[in-house]
Amino acid sequence: MIFSRASEYAIQAMLYLAKRWLDEDKSKDASSRIRHRYIQTKEIADAHNMPYYFLAKLVQDLTHAGLVTSTKGPGGGIRLARDPNEITVLDVARSVDNLQYVTDCVIGYEKCSPDHPCPLHYDWEKIRQRIFDIIRDKTLAELVKDATFVDGRLMAQHRESSPSR
Repeated sequence: MIFSRASEYAIQAMLYLAKRWLDEDKSKDASSRIRHRYIQTKEIADAHNMPYYFLAKLVQDLTHAGLVTSTKGPGGGIRLARDPNEITVLDVARSVDNLQYVTDCVIGYEKCSPDHPCPLHYDWEKIRQRIFDIIRDKTLAELVKDATFVDGRLMAQHRESSPSR
């Protein structure tokens, strides 16, 4: 597990919203006045088997970070505040978490740096940088582009595996 539970749930919720956004864009005709519909937080929580109140707290963080907007009442819920091509996984994780895995020692030493390296410091430094690069560069739109909903959850398409030698 790379992400905290909060980051995992926030990313899952945002991917759900991104897929709905992009699917609506595909199905709209040019004369459509409907702007991306609001989705009930409960729908997302149920689809991913998340505790509703925990997700509701994360939605507050996502709203504060400017990643989602929300409205109350009939037809209310949440939706992305901007295009999923403009939101990265890092944006989402950073809005709900302190991202300790990017800065902290992998084995938990309080002091761990190039000047005071732990036994895994140099190996973890490479992995940590690669993870950071991926989440910094991957947009929600890229992640859901070819994904489909299966029982309410997004599933990526299976990749063909290369033949073994």
